[in-house]
This record gives sequence, structure tokens and C-alpha cells, in this order.
Amino acid sequence: MAEEQNIFLSLGSNLGDRYKNIINGINLLNNHPHIWVVNKSYIYETSPMYNCNQNKFYNIVIEIETNILPIELLDVIKEIEKKAGRELSCKRNMPRTLDIDILVFGDSVIQSNFLSIPHPRIKERNYVLKPWNDIAPDYIMPNQVQNINELLIDSKDTTDIKMVLI
Repeated sequence: MAEEQNIFLSLGSNLGDRYKNIINGINLLNNHPHIWVVNKSYIYETSPMYNCNQNKFYNIVIEIETNILPIELLDVIKEIEKKAGRELSCKRNMPRTLDIDILVFGDSVIQSNFLSIPHPRIKERNYVLKPWNDIAPDYIMPNQVQNINELLIDSKDTTDIKMVLI
């Protein structure tokens, strides 16, 4: 593997057995021959954002190591979401068995029709910041000055977040 990079992913589920879906997603990532899960946060239950007429989500942030490129990682993620039963819809923010987002990929800054890294809405989502704060509170994303803990403290998101105790 090349030089060490900080790569963080967010996983969420609000259909079916949410806990099982999250664990299954982590296992499918870790079972890929070029992806290694090295850290994970607690799981949190959160209210949906944007489209509030749906079930609450379970959310987690994980850190991975990989030797594949960001666009290849995106392809792997889409395949895992599909295996997990996610129906790809034209509509955004709909209920889903598994949603995986690439939050950051090392120092990469990517803006394309297919992929945006760092993820553009991290700072408005406590369901990402809270679990991320569990595993990397001092991490500073590319093109930012505040670390994850400071972003969480300054967040305007008032969504209720509860740690899941299973």
C-alpha cells in the first residue's frame, strides 16, 4: 500500500433491519480484497433530513484503507449498496436499506458529475459529524481549518441523535 491516507465513509440505513444492514455493509466492504476497515464509530439513530416522511436512520462512520482509486471505490460502493437491496431511484433522499458515502479520500479534492470529495454537505449533517467525532475528532478535511469536533460544535443541525445500544 502507498502512503497512508485518511479515508472515511458514512453508512446509513432506514429500511428493514437497520443494524444488520449497517453491519452487512461494513462486512461487504471489509471482504473486498482491496479495502480494509480499520476503525468504526458507534452507531447512532437519527431523524431523516430533507425528506422527513420516512423511518429514522441508523448511521455510522468508518475509516478504511484501500489501494484503489476514489472512482473505483465509488463503483465498489454502488455494487455493495445494490447487493444490500438498495433500489436506485431517480429521487433523492428516499428510504434505503444501505447508503454509503465517501466523506474524504486522503487529501483528494474531486468535483465531477459522479463524485464530490470531500462530501459537500458534511458540515450540515450531525449524523455524520457525531459518529466521525468518535473516531477522529482532530481530523481536518482538505480545504478546511476546523477539525471534526469543532465542526460538530459549530453545526446548526438540531436533529436528535441517540447512540444505539445493542
